[in-house]
Amino acid sequence: MSLMRRQIITIVLSAVAASSFTVLWMNLSKMLDVGGVSNIPSATRTIVTVANGSTNNATADSGTANSTTTATTRFHPAYENMTQDEKCLRMFEWPMIDHLSSGLDAASDPIDFDNLPQSRHLTAPRMTGKKLIQMTIEVKRGNATSDLLTVVDMSTYVGGMSQPHNENLWHRMISQYGSWASLQVARLRYSLRSTDDRTFFYFPCDVHAALPPEWIKLGNASCDSSLLRRADVLVSPFSDGLLWDLAWDMDFRCPHSEMFRTFASLFSERSLPRNPVGCFVGRQGRGLREVANFREVLAMMNEIFPRVRELKLTSSTTNEETLDVLYECRVLFGVHGAGFMNSVFARPGVAVVEMIGKSEAAYFRNVNMLLGQYYESIRGDATKDLKDEYWTVDLGEAREALWRARNYADEWFRENGYWR
Repeated sequence: MSLMRRQIITIVLSAVAASSFTVLWMNLSKMLDVGGVSNIPSATRTIVTVANGSTNNATADSGTANSTTTATTRFHPAYENMTQDEKCLRMFEWPMIDHLSSGLDAASDPIDFDNLPQSRHLTAPRMTGKKLIQMTIEVKRGNATSDLLTVVDMSTYVGGMSQPHNENLWHRMISQYGSWASLQVARLRYSLRSTDDRTFFYFPCDVHAALPPEWIKLGNASCDSSLLRRADVLVSPFSDGLLWDLAWDMDFRCPHSEMFRTFASLFSERSLPRNPVGCFVGRQGRGLREVANFREVLAMMNEIFPRVRELKLTSSTTNEETLDVLYECRVLFGVHGAGFMNSVFARPGVAVVEMIGKSEAAYFRNVNMLLGQYYESIRGDATKDLKDEYWTVDLGEAREALWRARNYADEWFRENGYWR
């Protein structure tokens, strides 16, 4: 089995002064003024264990990253000579806000409230390909001390794959993260103050009959088109890149992203666990990537866990319902699918084991990297690709991976004693 065919990513957190988001927020302005990669506090150390038992270490503040796999993704030319740490900081950590280019010099970039309206079109190279991520902020009225009516125009996503109403959770989460990140740029880079009750996400309800229910976690959702006219600040959010660039990058290194974990924390709360179980992320009844030897898989899981649950999450399952379903899960296991995006809602200490067949899909490897959670990909059925039906799971391979995952989750719980 090649090194790319099995990766176990264990995130080991070290105690640092900026380990909590509260402290990070208080020092954010100072960090962004400095801007240098070496000045960002290190909070993580990644240990990547590969199938042959060897271990390579990549330290977050070392400026280097030892890859255990052959590169499968070509980075944008602007990133070619950067370390993995620098790529991470420029795209998935708070300093990315300062690395976006407005085409203006440092003296001209701040909003001049004495000469409104003003707009800023911000861009940065995508991690892959030659395209850009881009967003626009239009400041129409107000001043630096006002509580500004801020509207994020979600019509940017209409017609694309990653619509807020998409039945696929991966696609929905792309629009949620992109719009949330855009709002942080407006607030932090340009000091555009807006309280939560003065912040709205506008959805064109002539296109969609109803508002996406989970948006309440991010702010106020509205179909009122007059918001676009009344807004003091109008934000056209990132509509591409960011999470999309994680999909096939098997060399990605960005452990325990404070920025992404801050986003994920909006959907979950700190709580004590009940009796934890092994959870199978089900696809039964769909044909595509359905497990042919499902009963045998459940029997094998029952050998490892005190209890086993099949998670039957559908497009109609709300975020709140997902949180309830995932409450007890200590290990998530299944065949590749959007259901693994639900790891965003899981508690820290959860371990994820994903079957990817003969593909090199990196979607959920990289999402769990950002979350700082244990992840391992296995083949499951080495004869199948992601477009194939009825996978026959290799029970021996799966059993070994699940024991590793359970041992990690048990040890994490013994050391920490709680889940988020």
